[in-house]
Amino acid sequence: MHKTERLDFVGAFEQGWIQYKSNFTKLIGWGAAISVPPAFFHYSITAGVILTLVFEGLLMIMLANSVVCASKGLKNDSIASPGIVLNYIKNGFLISILLFPLLLIGAVAGVIPSIALFSLFMFTFFITARKQKFAIDAMMDSLREGNGYRFPLFLFSFIFYAAAALALLLAQLLLPLGFIAGALLTPYFFSVIYEFYDQLETK
Repeated sequence: MHKTERLDFVGAFEQGWIQYKSNFTKLIGWGAAISVPPAFFHYSITAGVILTLVFEGLLMIMLANSVVCASKGLKNDSIASPGIVLNYIKNGFLISILLFPLLLIGAVAGVIPSIALFSLFMFTFFITARKQKFAIDAMMDSLREGNGYRFPLFLFSFIFYAAAALALLLAQLLLPLGFIAGALLTPYFFSVIYEFYDQLETK
């Protein structure tokens, strides 16, 4: 069915900012953790690749879950459940080895293809966290979820990539600056992604 309703683009950024400020202490730790693996690229490409593939998907799922719980006022007790943690580890690794190389190939082909690919799969972490879906199923659900809203999701992804490029630039100037920028920006952008996801879920 063709979708005709528009996404509230500005509203997602505004509501994401409200949720980010309200739940800063609950989210900043995951933002800092997510910024650790990329920091190792500064010292060793091999170490950066290995740590990113092993941990980044898991950490992003954990951040997504924290964003959902904070936004819904739910208790985040997923860490206390070995079954859920094991599921996050498995799916986080699968997402890493499937999605991150795909984004890298897109970046090699040109920045725009990578941005477009990210816009297709940006809800994967939230679907995995919220619905406990298998990684590939979550990626396919993300692909379907954005049908009819490709341009605003691409525009958001462009802004997200610009922020990531800023963090990388700061890291080249002084590594701690890049780490701090990544730790602060990632939870905010994940909060905005969740606002888009929540809008699509209610349409």
